[in-house]
Amino acid sequence: MFVYRTNGIETDSRKKLRFEFFHNGNRAADDSSNAYYVEFGAVYQPFNALRISASPEYGINRNKLQYLDNIDVDGQTRYLNGTVDQRTLSMSLRLNYTINPNLTIQYWGQPFISRGRYSNFKEVVDPLAKNFDDRISPFLENQLSLSEDVYSVDDDLDGVADFSFENPDFSFVQFRSNLVLRWEYIPGSEIFLVWSQDLSQSGNPGEMLYRDLRNTVFNKEKPQNIFLIKVTYRFIL
Repeated sequence: MFVYRTNGIETDSRKKLRFEFFHNGNRAADDSSNAYYVEFGAVYQPFNALRISASPEYGINRNKLQYLDNIDVDGQTRYLNGTVDQRTLSMSLRLNYTINPNLTIQYWGQPFISRGRYSNFKEVVDPLAKNFDDRISPFLENQLSLSEDVYSVDDDLDGVADFSFENPDFSFVQFRSNLVLRWEYIPGSEIFLVWSQDLSQSGNPGEMLYRDLRNTVFNKEKPQNIFLIKVTYRFIL
């Protein structure tokens, strides 16, 4: 069972500059997970032909029973889980400009980053137990060791690792954009010129969200660029 909360507010849509705010959240009744999301939007329309908007978004997701892997140990399957603390930050940017009724320009861009850090590793021992704590068996601190991004588990504390799994921490960084020029050269017939750009790669889970986004998107890889031309013609019989 989850408990939800949602609220939103916006200013007068007739104004040239207007704002909106929205947030929602939920929490499991047994406190095994909770999430929160907030969005702030600003729209500026100085005249009818031009509209500019920006919508930053931030989300938090915490789950104490996040699936990691199933590992076979001495013929027995071990169901590994952990507590994930995931943070997601993005911002959608839009521009719509009508040069004349037959010629328009549209732009959309979105920097995006999602980072997850794991802790409190555990295994599922009784998935149907009524109480959350009865479903799991946490690993003790001295049972776990991390080396070269791999966790080793020493079940019986004899100094020999019984099994291992990769460090599940992650950071995914992306920047996407589209620029579209639309020209209706005769009524019902159009030409679209499209420039699409994409940069997607892994970041550093140990960095702060904004710093990792800035370092990864603007200082490293070259984006993938796609150029398209679409032509339509309306036949009138």
